[in-house]
Amino acid sequence: MPDRISVDRLRPTQLTLGLDDVARRRAKIAQMNDRELDAYLEKKAVPHVVGPGGGLWMTDHHHLVRALWEEGKPTAILGERLDDWSKLDVKSFWRRMDEKALCWPIDADGNRRPYAAIPEHVSKMTDNPWRTLARRVRGDAFADLDTPFQEFMWGDYFRSFMSRRLIETDVDLAADLARRLARLSEAQDLPGWYGDGPSSGGKAKKGNGD
Repeated sequence: MPDRISVDRLRPTQLTLGLDDVARRRAKIAQMNDRELDAYLEKKAVPHVVGPGGGLWMTDHHHLVRALWEEGKPTAILGERLDDWSKLDVKSFWRRMDEKALCWPIDADGNRRPYAAIPEHVSKMTDNPWRTLARRVRGDAFADLDTPFQEFMWGDYFRSFMSRRLIETDVDLAADLARRLARLSEAQDLPGWYGDGPSSGGKAKKGNGD
């Protein structure tokens, strides 16, 4: 049987998420019966690291866990244990997480924050419209790779060219601009860059920071 875990026990490894994506997942979950939800959660089992005190830090599916919490669904399915660093002190733990690209201590404005700023519960995570924009154009503007925090990286790139107000007032226009910006040579070092030629239609894969 799958190992169920209370969503309240799953600790975030990033500061922000895309609330639009959370709302979309919540609406999807609300339409599922118990059997459908169980099957869905098994496919979206939450990878994690065991940290100080035996705590569980999730390394993916933050949006799913937030949607479950908002919808009043108490449990998720615990997935792959990536490592057990329960013997490390807190400072060493976060340093190791950062070295392994398993956390994203960057806020919605692109500022690096102390590890202590990462919330202890998914309900405390704040909105990042740039990540939402990147998710909207993923696979179209850039290839969807299995790269940790790929959408956050692209979101930070888009943020340097457009205002938050544009996303809030005309997300379709923002998405069109993002697709154009993604083809510039300035983006060539970002994971999934297509270049300035025709889109290759990036194959969908599961990435970190979800």
